[in-house]
Amino acid sequence: MQAEYLLWALVAGILLYLLMLLVFTWGWYRLPVFSAGAGEKSVFVTVVVAVRNEEENIGQLLEALSAQNYPRELYHVVVVDDHSTDETGELVAAFIRAHPELKVQLIRTSGEGKKAALAEGIEAAVGELIVTTDGDCLMGPDWLATLAAFYDRERPALIIAPVVYSKEKGALQKLFSLDFAGLVAAGAGSAGAKLPLMGNGANLAFSKQAWQQAGTVENGGQFVSGDDVFLIHRIAKNQGRKAIQFLKSPSALVRTVPPLSFRDFMQQRIRWASKAKAYKLPWAMLVSMVVLAVNLLLALTFFAGFYRPWYFIIYGLFIILKLLIDLPLLHGFTSFCGKRKLLRFTIPLALVYPLYIVIAAVPALFFRFEWRGRKGLR
Repeated sequence: MQAEYLLWALVAGILLYLLMLLVFTWGWYRLPVFSAGAGEKSVFVTVVVAVRNEEENIGQLLEALSAQNYPRELYHVVVVDDHSTDETGELVAAFIRAHPELKVQLIRTSGEGKKAALAEGIEAAVGELIVTTDGDCLMGPDWLATLAAFYDRERPALIIAPVVYSKEKGALQKLFSLDFAGLVAAGAGSAGAKLPLMGNGANLAFSKQAWQQAGTVENGGQFVSGDDVFLIHRIAKNQGRKAIQFLKSPSALVRTVPPLSFRDFMQQRIRWASKAKAYKLPWAMLVSMVVLAVNLLLALTFFAGFYRPWYFIIYGLFIILKLLIDLPLLHGFTSFCGKRKLLRFTIPLALVYPLYIVIAAVPALFFRFEWRGRKGLR
């Protein structure tokens, strides 16, 4: 009888998951590919980068920002150093001295944590459009021009733009990369369906007015993680779902580094999962509950296989079914960002995905985590 209950629960959960993925997939494929064209450039942009201990990456980011095909007089870079214990701040200062032609401002934050650093950087921003990225990111030369052109044409309150991992080494990092691609694709498809769900602060753009109207305390202000997702949720609540758009353009793509180890990967996932406790948008709450429930049921089925081996057969069948549901969206997104070779890892990722999702979700609900050398965070 217990096996029957588990089976019916899995059937119900997978049906809900199918409906959810249909929304994501439809939203992704209905998004048109944007081309900036050669129109007049008039939007002033401030790029805000909150950094902590990025001495190995910050130089490459600043070089990429200095190489943008956008008028120098129309963009400004604000780097906020969040109490780095390495040479990050000194490297930024040296870059500023070596490149006086580029407007770069270094702020040593008085607060603590990425949210406080971002807030200081955004307050220092001038002009109409604010773009955020991270210290370990790289972008192509048309990145700013594409973001500014999309904002100028569509006038959204917030733009979610694509992020992928790059320079993966070995099978493990490629699994991380495919997992991350699935998350970004889900956020893109959800935004395309006018149900904004999530984005990544490594590639967001918004007006300063939208930021000020959104506020920072309500809905997630107490969490160290989630500055990107909670901003999306606040703007969706205050200005409506249509005020948020996904920019589907290869020129707007940002690349970042994958976690170096499985421990780093799990710390990252626990950090991301921890913010789901504060979701207030009904769609975000529904998605997080469906994802957790389906993967928890699959994990229970897997572990039940050690008691009755035929549960492994049920687990395998539902994994195949879930994989078939996921594939159209994964194929579309990986093709768009030039990462289609990652699809060869879909089967191994599908087999272990329910297990590590549950392992990450449970600690996120009850325990604190470590990030950038800071312990006891939530």
